[in-house]
This record gives sequence, structure tokens and C-alpha cells, in this order.
Amino acid sequence: MPPIERIVCATAPLSEELAARCETQWQTRVLEIYGCTETGQVAARRTVEGPWWHALPGVAIEERDDGFWAGGGHVTVPAPLADRLKLRDARTFVLEGRTTDLVNVAGKRTSLAALNHALLAVEGVIDGTFFVPDADDANGREARLIAFVVAPLRARAEILAELRTRMDPVFLPRPLVLVDALPRNATGKLPRDELRALVEKHMERRA
Repeated sequence: MPPIERIVCATAPLSEELAARCETQWQTRVLEIYGCTETGQVAARRTVEGPWWHALPGVAIEERDDGFWAGGGHVTVPAPLADRLKLRDARTFVLEGRTTDLVNVAGKRTSLAALNHALLAVEGVIDGTFFVPDADDANGREARLIAFVVAPLRARAEILAELRTRMDPVFLPRPLVLVDALPRNATGKLPRDELRALVEKHMERRA
């Protein structure tokens, strides 16, 4: 193969570790782009240089009462973004996760993306995901987070012990369920209905 000039990712935020491995293996730079259907590309970053995204020329990001908006430059009509951001200024920000993925437990907030990142960083975890039950499934009580984990060589207690060093205790999964595989579809996504079915199967086994 000829040398690769660069790798561009636009699917989901990469970890710095994965980007560094790609840059080393392919002797190139890994760049990420960020945007949405309504705006097109609005920002980019080189992952190994840190979490900060940089808006494209002319584009500015602002926080409003109803969320974060991008406008200016090629974005002729300002449009809302579907993510929560941490702004350093109008042109630099950190992604904190999808607005719909925000988790609130005991008055503390984080995102499913952050929780999943911490879970997948545990040595021996091959795949895994956090799941937030619907309010109706919690029988009137505050919904507790559940985690499904593929880690054939790790014990449940070992994984929980490592998670305690990576997140606030209120976000620890109760329960953490070890499974052989996650029900990912052909595109690698995890349909909520499939995860809900996993929860029901787990509850049946406990009954």
C-alpha cells in the first residue's frame, strides 16, 4: 500500500489511546470532524493533542437556554447541536456527550459516553455498555444504572473495583452483568429494545 496521508474519523469521538495506536501503526495523523446534518462539519481536532475541538474558520459556538448552537462561516442559518459541550471560548470546546445521553443520579450528572469510556478502559473488558432503565421499569424508585460487560477473564468484583477508581460511586452499575456478547446489530449499534430484553432475562434468572 502507498503511504497514508491521514485518517479522518466522523463516526464517534475516539479515545486518545486508540488514535495514538493508529498513528503509530500507519505512520500518519488521525483527525476527527464534528458536526450534524443541519450544519455540516463545524469543528475538528487531532485526537492525540487532547480533548479540545476547534471550530472551522468563521464558525462560532454559543450556549443558549435550550442548548448549544453553531453559526457563522458556511453555517448561514444558526442551528442547534445535539450534544452537551464545555466551552472554553466561542471557537474551542470539549464534547461532554449527547443531550439525550445525560445521566442524573442523586443530583450528579454525567453522560453515558463517559461511563462507557471508563468501562471499556478496564483491562480485560472486550465490550460493554451502561444502560439506564426506563422510569416505568424502576417500580417507582430511582432508576439505577446497569452495565453489561463482556470480559471472559475478569471477575465481576475486579471490574467494579477498577470502576470505583474511574467514576463517582453513585454511577457504579447495580448490577454489573457479565455476558458472552452484546446484541449489536449489523452496524455495531445496540438497540434499546435488545438491551431491555437483556435486563428482563437477567431479572428472570434472579427471581
